[in-house]
Amino acid sequence: MTATAEQTDAVARRGVASAPRFGGVLWRIARSTSPLTLPLAGKRWNPIFAVVEHRGRKTGRPYATPVAARRVADGFVISLAFGAQVDWFRNLLAAGRGTIRWRGRAYRVTTPEPIDAAMGLAAFHPVQRALLRIGGVGGYVWVTDVDAPDR
Repeated sequence: MTATAEQTDAVARRGVASAPRFGGVLWRIARSTSPLTLPLAGKRWNPIFAVVEHRGRKTGRPYATPVAARRVADGFVISLAFGAQVDWFRNLLAAGRGTIRWRGRAYRVTTPEPIDAAMGLAAFHPVQRALLRIGGVGGYVWVTDVDAPDR
């Protein structure tokens, strides 16, 4: 499955793409600190950050992006801290699949599906919820773990 511009726009219209309160500033900070956080994300001792492994839509190059994610029964909830225009989200949407490294394991996942902000926030730890609210993050997606036992 490949996502078209119309599909990406449809996801944005459903409220997933709302710009976070400090989006521009935080995005610049994240871009500059990503090389520092990437080695820490996805590790067994780090339940806060995961790594989304995806391929570029146009180049096909492999990428790894640290994200705030939480494990749920049959997948993961990931915050769209910088809106739906971020490359990792658009690449997963276009490819229909990717990998998430979380707590030292790699999970094959499917296309991200937008979920309600209340539902997305509920998946996170209370401290994370507070930080996500302060940051004005209102977009969340759910990805299905392809290899979940109940599948």
